[in-house]
Amino acid sequence: MSESKEVLKLIAVQINELLGKYIEIHDAVFKLSWRKIIPLPFIFKRVDFGHLHTGAEQILSQLGTCDQRINNLTEGLTQQENRFAHFLSEYCVALIETVSLLRGILDQLHLKSEDSGRYSLTEYNRECDLYKNAVDKYSAMGNQLNELYRGIG
Repeated sequence: MSESKEVLKLIAVQINELLGKYIEIHDAVFKLSWRKIIPLPFIFKRVDFGHLHTGAEQILSQLGTCDQRINNLTEGLTQQENRFAHFLSEYCVALIETVSLLRGILDQLHLKSEDSGRYSLTEYNRECDLYKNAVDKYSAMGNQLNELYRGIG
């Protein structure tokens, strides 16, 4: 197995791990929980939007590095591996777009939670619609990416 193919597989695994971290942040914001339904601060912890925003920033940085590493892999790949690398890069870019939109929402929610910003429901809903479209895009790419990954062995 070529060294480039091994590096490509390692990058794919790293992107999958970053996807898991992103989903944890997503769930902390959007997953239905009792603390959101009944906000009793003396019983339930507040959502720390600042901490989640920082986590999203770190994921974005690491995804950007992964995409650069993919694009620097040009030698020693078969045609099928090149197809996978190209699609993995597209998936990474779609994930970057999604996490960027979530980061923007988190930034506004953090400012609002600190009483230092206005974030209207209309604006929130508009940004959530854009975010949902981005989630749908990267999710739809996931099945094809998995098939391509199996194809490179």
